Amino acid sequence: MAFVAHGQAPEGYTTIKGVVTDSVTGEGMPYAQIFLIGSQTGALTNEQGGFTIVTGVKFDKLLVKVVGYQSKEIKVPLGEYTELDIKLVPTSVMLNEVIVKKTAKYVKKDNPAVAFVEKLRARRNLYNPRDHEYYNYDKYEKVSFGLNNFNTASTRDLFAQNYKFLREYVDTCDVTGKMILPFSIQEKVSEEHYRKSPSSHREVVRAINHAGIDDQLDTESMKRFIDDVLREMDIYSNDITFMHNRFVSPLSSIGTDFYKYYLDTVMVDGVECYELSFTPFTPETFGFLGRLYVPTNDSTMFITKIMMNVPHNINLNYVNQVYLEQEYIKASDGSRLKVRDDLLAEFKIAPKTPEIYARRQTYYDGHNFKQPKYLKIFDQSAELIMQGKMRHDENYWLAHRPVVAVRNESTVKDMLSRLRESKSFYWCEKVAVSLLNGYINTSSTDSKFDIGPLGNTLGGNSLEGFRIGLGGMTTAYLHPRLFGEFFVSYGFRDEKFKYTGQLEYSFVDKKKHPNEFPVNSLRLTHRYDVDKLGQCYDNSNLVNVFSLFRWRKDNKIIYLRETELQYKLETQSGFSIAAALQHQRHEASRFLPFVDGNGNEFGHYNTAGFKVTLRYAPGEKFYQTRSYRIPINQDAPVFTLSHTFMPRGFLGGDYTVNKTELGIQKRFWFSAFGYTDIILKAGKIWSAVPYPELLIPKTNISYTIQPETFALMNAMEFVNDQYFSWDVTYWINGAILNRIPLIKKLKLREVVSFRGLWGKLTDKNDPSQHPELLQFPDIADCHKMGKRPYMEIGVGIDNIFTFLRVDYVWRINYRDNPGINRSGVRFQLHFAF
Repeated sequence: MAFVAHGQAPEGYTTIKGVVTDSVTGEGMPYAQIFLIGSQTGALTNEQGGFTIVTGVKFDKLLVKVVGYQSKEIKVPLGEYTELDIKLVPTSVMLNEVIVKKTAKYVKKDNPAVAFVEKLRARRNLYNPRDHEYYNYDKYEKVSFGLNNFNTASTRDLFAQNYKFLREYVDTCDVTGKMILPFSIQEKVSEEHYRKSPSSHREVVRAINHAGIDDQLDTESMKRFIDDVLREMDIYSNDITFMHNRFVSPLSSIGTDFYKYYLDTVMVDGVECYELSFTPFTPETFGFLGRLYVPTNDSTMFITKIMMNVPHNINLNYVNQVYLEQEYIKASDGSRLKVRDDLLAEFKIAPKTPEIYARRQTYYDGHNFKQPKYLKIFDQSAELIMQGKMRHDENYWLAHRPVVAVRNESTVKDMLSRLRESKSFYWCEKVAVSLLNGYINTSSTDSKFDIGPLGNTLGGNSLEGFRIGLGGMTTAYLHPRLFGEFFVSYGFRDEKFKYTGQLEYSFVDKKKHPNEFPVNSLRLTHRYDVDKLGQCYDNSNLVNVFSLFRWRKDNKIIYLRETELQYKLETQSGFSIAAALQHQRHEASRFLPFVDGNGNEFGHYNTAGFKVTLRYAPGEKFYQTRSYRIPINQDAPVFTLSHTFMPRGFLGGDYTVNKTELGIQKRFWFSAFGYTDIILKAGKIWSAVPYPELLIPKTNISYTIQPETFALMNAMEFVNDQYFSWDVTYWINGAILNRIPLIKKLKLREVVSFRGLWGKLTDKNDPSQHPELLQFPDIADCHKMGKRPYMEIGVGIDNIFTFLRVDYVWRINYRDNPGINRSGVRFQLHFAF
């Protein structure tokens, strides 16, 4: 498949730039197939018939093919720049006794290619190997990352010039012919087992071999991320998940309305095959360009080979090119058995930055339909089972690699060792890793104590003023089960120190830090800090320094002194339970005093008791950091149920707090037409409590877009003791803007959000009816909700410059409440493929 050249080609490369036109009409020929005979490199022309190929591979001739036209072969000099004006002569071709004539407009009616794909789709559920009671095979997988098109001779590339020894480690890609400098290699040998009833899948990993610059990060999280982004593609399904998006499969039930299909006959490895080519009607949408091959003498219409890439104009971020090739063989009973899956992607994060090469090569062997020797593997909750010794010597890998390793790939460790001898590279890597991890290692290897989190070093609010902090945590290199952590901060306005101290014992050994999945630990925490009522910010994200810019003062703040003993257990199935014993002292501030209806003022009140939280997230994937988890995707449903019971008099508690909360969230996909994230929450307080314990909606008084918060509601504007809320966001993914001329070139994406809250404050928690309760402070300007729910809607543009989302938000009702914003503009840094 082709790659489009940007800039001057390296010395010795062949550059071909041309246009393919109809010899009669002179019109450009979109999506004409360009092959370099004798290599695997090729191209598809763009909508105007133009193409550009830059390659270092050797080839014999250039071949141009379009259904309905005579093919043309052209001799091109190697290692030079060539411009071509290729005119194709129309003709008629015989396909299954149907004459197909090239017309100016693609039509579906009486198109044999459409009839052919309908027959393929009707048979797609036949011969599925997973229809057997058991299906097993061996798998070898190799994932490689590197700098793409790495030119050691370039005088402009300072990296190449400063580290000239890197030319010893450069390889040539056998697909694109580009020079690759590998910086991460991972190999895996495993067995895959499928059971039909009850349906289950397990992968038993036998060996892993890894070397790369990413060994400074959480390697398991990196693997989860890579596996999710570079998923294996199944064209037999309606949708194909790739790069965190849903692409329409060429065999989808909506395929004939989404793709143009063309049919031809070609020779593949000496076998005459039907070649079905496909391209999206709208190249900007999430679809593929490609070809699949079916032997002409096979009445079952068995697909033996698939080749796909993505349109050049696709609304997909950071991806310059994709190449996919799959090969299948037929079992004795007709089942389709995949034997090879080769996926290559070229990434570019921003202009004038190095291009990244990523490749996943997978080979399958030993297919059988026998019952596995160890059936107990299906009883284990985890799909991925690590079994036996993971690390093996080179002789083991030589015996298990289906192909000879590319030269120099096994020397990544040696290359990195030489790079890290340079002080400039060493410190650049150290700074980058510290920013990504959020902590500074105190040792170059096996750091026993790390300083951080860096994201909490600086901050501020109306109560504390400017705030500065410092903290740190021990690691598993000091003790694999016992961990300590602290954080101290100081507010220059209230002139108070705040602190957190934590001691945790894990019942299982950890590799680096205590939050590694799965958690099974007992943790004791004591902290003294501020408590922002009804204000929620995602402090885990460093970009949320923008949340310091607010449209209203964040003065709904009190102090909280809390001691907690918590036991937490996570399982591989996605179920977790956390049980805690808590003692809390809530202290009044100058903004929020504690005064009852009789005029009595209190400096603080105490609560103490128990809290149990159940969480179930089957199939959840996340990137693990030291302090928090970042979802890799949100396809998995998440269910949470928590109950808090704090009886009055227990450990000096002044009130009884009896509270239950429930949450459900799920992402729903609509094929290439985007997806919807739905979050539903509900809660109820069963006892009479002071106002800080009420169910106060989470609000966002900054100009940023924060998840699960209300953008135009004031903090503490509404207080309830029972509520139901919803947060619905529809990411349209450019389904509309991709079809508007000129606008589609900007690759913008639409987003619509709708949030709402229905709540009620019952008489037992209404301070106006119970003077013994703490009264709502005047500064809070609290309101009781009526029969109508609070609602706000937002319409926005996402993917501005590939990273910016801007919404305009309207407040639908309760617009007459004093001191509110009825509408406003909000923004978010949103990075997505």
